[in-house]
Amino acid sequence: MADRITPLRARQGTVLAEMETIVNTAANDGDREMTAEEASRYDALRAEDDRLTANIAREVDLERRQASAARPIAPLPGAYGATAGTAPAQAADKLDPGVKFSRFVRAVAATKGHGGMRAVADYAEKTWGSAFALQAADNMQESVDVQGGFLVNEDYSTDLIDALRPAVAVRRMGAVSMPMPNGNMTHRKKTATTSAQWVGERDPIMPSAPSVGVLKLSAKKLAALVPITNDLLRFNSIRSDALVRDDVVREVGIAEDQTFIRGAGSAFAPAGLRYMAAAANIFAATATVSVQGVRSDLSKLRLGLSRNNVPMTRCGYIINPTLKEFLEQLQTSTGALAFPEIAQGRIGSYPFAETTSVPDNLGDAGNQSEVYFADFSQIMIGDAMQTTLAVSTEASYVDNEGKTRSAFQNDETLVRVIEQVDIGTRYDAAISVLTGAAWFPGAVAGQ
Repeated sequence: MADRITPLRARQGTVLAEMETIVNTAANDGDREMTAEEASRYDALRAEDDRLTANIAREVDLERRQASAARPIAPLPGAYGATAGTAPAQAADKLDPGVKFSRFVRAVAATKGHGGMRAVADYAEKTWGSAFALQAADNMQESVDVQGGFLVNEDYSTDLIDALRPAVAVRRMGAVSMPMPNGNMTHRKKTATTSAQWVGERDPIMPSAPSVGVLKLSAKKLAALVPITNDLLRFNSIRSDALVRDDVVREVGIAEDQTFIRGAGSAFAPAGLRYMAAAANIFAATATVSVQGVRSDLSKLRLGLSRNNVPMTRCGYIINPTLKEFLEQLQTSTGALAFPEIAQGRIGSYPFAETTSVPDNLGDAGNQSEVYFADFSQIMIGDAMQTTLAVSTEASYVDNEGKTRSAFQNDETLVRVIEQVDIGTRYDAAISVLTGAAWFPGAVAGQ
């Protein structure tokens, strides 16, 4: 069955957002009644929303019934791809983030997508025992074999997101993950703050309201191909679970990291911090590299937030490893380390994350980088909580060196992971960017 629910929910999110806009327009205009044109449009949208709700409910019911029919009621001796017998019952272990998702990947890969959820669940029963099977059964029944792969349910998708958190700099620094069950999410965003007043007794208080905009997140598809050696899939241990997880997390994490930081944005991909930052918060680094110049540049980044009354509750930096080395070695005129706190994971009083997703070869001379400072409590990541898995032992792919490799010839299984995600900010001024930072070891004369 093709995935018909996601586009239905995406359309419903658009319809609801337009309905909200019509209501807010009338409310913000003196709380007036809707015009005839607005009322007509609202009624049409309401009817469409009712129709979409009914269609989604029907599709969800069908998925539930199909998944329920595919669920094994009891262990099946000699089922697909396995010999008779199951792994013995054992105490349930607390699994590290991503391991549960990794096991689902391994089960789909081992059954090569044949036999649907029945085969996948049966493989899990025989490989990891009844304790894991009992833990996973209720979650697996919601996962559906769809055209082009397995639609993984929210529990397994959340497990993947938990594993991505330390691998993706923006997530690691505390960006807020918000579920997008309908593929869309709408939030208020502040573009300016309220202004309070001092007044005398019985003096009227002038109305004041924050300038607000709308933060709209919509699911955008991120796809990654992960080649996994079949030797690893054959070997059953928690270590092989972790290795499969790490392979998936690395590929998906790199794509997220690069886009969340420097993505230019398009109809199909989100814009990153670099292009979400307000124009007034993009600063050019001081041309002459010195301790004072570096301190001044970092100060500009922080002031870009604080002077705009950004809450600054979860602030931090994102930098390239080359810049970290530079700051770690930078010395004052007395020979003291300018930033000794780097060893404790801080720049000044704020934490930092390092990632090669911030390039260090920018500029005409190829020796410049960027520094990002943000209040990550205001950065919102919309996670649709739906991941699609597909596997192939015959497909070919292009490796990092540009060479075409055959999964069959190399005894590999090619796993395709598709997730749906978006990113935005609740404050236009919650992000500052320093460009043209030619900070590299030895950049300061005499050091």
